[in-house]
Amino acid sequence: MPTKRSLVLALAAAAAFAGPARAGIVNLGAPIGGANLYAVHNVTAPSSDVEGAVVAGGNVTVSSYSINALDKDAFGRDGYALVAGGNLSLTGGSISNGKAYVGGTTSLTWAAAPTVSTTNPIDFKATETYYKTLADALGDLDPTGSVSRLWSGVKVKGSGAGGVDIFDVSADMFANSSSWTLENLVPGETLIFNVGGAAGTFNNGGISFEPLSGYNVLFNFYEATSIDVRGVIGSVLAPYATQSANWGVINGQVIVDNWSSTVQVNANHYFSAVDVPGFNMGGSTQPAGGNATLPANDVPEPASIALFLLGLGAACLARRRR
Repeated sequence: MPTKRSLVLALAAAAAFAGPARAGIVNLGAPIGGANLYAVHNVTAPSSDVEGAVVAGGNVTVSSYSINALDKDAFGRDGYALVAGGNLSLTGGSISNGKAYVGGTTSLTWAAAPTVSTTNPIDFKATETYYKTLADALGDLDPTGSVSRLWSGVKVKGSGAGGVDIFDVSADMFANSSSWTLENLVPGETLIFNVGGAAGTFNNGGISFEPLSGYNVLFNFYEATSIDVRGVIGSVLAPYATQSANWGVINGQVIVDNWSSTVQVNANHYFSAVDVPGFNMGGSTQPAGGNATLPANDVPEPASIALFLLGLGAACLARRRR
């Protein structure tokens, strides 16, 4: 755990060398180069696939598994299909359309060897700090709308102003719901659900997310240590949690502590970067090139990301999680 002195010095360095501040921007994908799935620690699965790139700070241990079949590289055009800080073990399957960086050993059985890079494009510790600080900071935002029970489902009522709506909701609400009713929302707006509770689930896939497909959606599990999430249209931020669901699909970007799941992760409905009123992470800048779509030729350089992310750790000193 960084000391208070080291975090303060990191923040000072970031302020001294970074460009103009862009406080308020929530950019989910820039620190991982637009990857589809990011795990702070390990990725394990006996089968399934991730359509885009995978980044893991620890080991990647998968079988009968496909990675990056849709050529959604991380860190730019002709970038990375896989980045693993630890070991890679792939038994049957493929790593396609991009390079692979593996910090430890590589074991491939019944699988073609990917193009190997010796360059690590990411600062894993700084990225972990970034996502935990992001989850905490979003969880501290005041809600602009409400989520309430409606028969066997939930009613989501926005402010009616469009742009961005923030919702506070208990994980228990979604765990027992089977439908959505949407009110006072503007098509295409950003919906951020701050989901409280130690365990997050969506009724074992029994709730259809199709009503949310026309919105920019993020589910922020800022307290959860375990999640069982599937059937989702929208991105998932759960940097303290292990995902353990064993069937289903997530349509969006996923950030977790550990991924131990056969859920398929599809490369669509990525969360678009957005300026959220009242949001800040210690006044630090966004990574260079960080924007809504992360075009392949405009992705932040690893050194710039590391400098930016180091400064964010100082925000943890003053922030108290709910």
